[in-house]
Amino acid sequence: MVQQPYGPQYSQAGHPLPPPGKRNPEHAFEDRIKLGRDMVVGAVLVLAGTACTGAAAWYAMFVADALGTPVPAALLAAAALLFLAQVWYFVLREGRTKLIAAAIGVHLVLFAIPILVFIGVNEQVLAVRGVTESCTVTSQEKVYIRSGGEREPRYEHTLECPTGGELGLRTRPHSRYEVGESVVITYDPEGRAGHRTGEPSGAPLALFGAIAAAAFVLGTVVRVIYLRFRCNRGAKRRAAFGAPGL
Repeated sequence: MVQQPYGPQYSQAGHPLPPPGKRNPEHAFEDRIKLGRDMVVGAVLVLAGTACTGAAAWYAMFVADALGTPVPAALLAAAALLFLAQVWYFVLREGRTKLIAAAIGVHLVLFAIPILVFIGVNEQVLAVRGVTESCTVTSQEKVYIRSGGEREPRYEHTLECPTGGELGLRTRPHSRYEVGESVVITYDPEGRAGHRTGEPSGAPLALFGAIAAAAFVLGTVVRVIYLRFRCNRGAKRRAAFGAPGL
């Protein structure tokens, strides 16, 4: 049996080697990066998740009776799985390191694209069959939600609309409404789309699609820059240590 020497071990270049059995998760992540493969995987996950989200919203708001019916629910479940796969592949796979916050920030635009498409479909519904009325606030309640590990205040309002009946509205403290105040609300009389304050935006769905496409290009470019930086950093480290994967 060969006895291992005590104290830190050094590479041929004079750099300290990690203890046997231990490996820096940042280094392990960088060593797994294959830029071409990872960009293809990322693009497929983003586009497929966005397509599932958009199809679910369109089917629920124009064809089905509600978002919880089988077809939209299945599409949303598929979109959620694709989103989680993307989060794992590009963020969680590295583990809890000091760069995980940077990885999340880099991918925020790409993660938000399905939400943007969903909002675009909702706005299209309100533009097609939305009803705009002046509603009256009948009650107001302060609640707290968790955001970024902290509890933030919000206000839950109940509104009574002439033909829309009772609707709910959540606002931030600076934009809350007093009881008895009138609020202009646009809602879907069929109840399949979310309501909003003010008149319908009138923006065509194509505009939201163009914004989503621009966000995809921007997010992909930022992702390439980030992954290339991590890949190059790993290559320099391996060259300095004189051994792969250290």
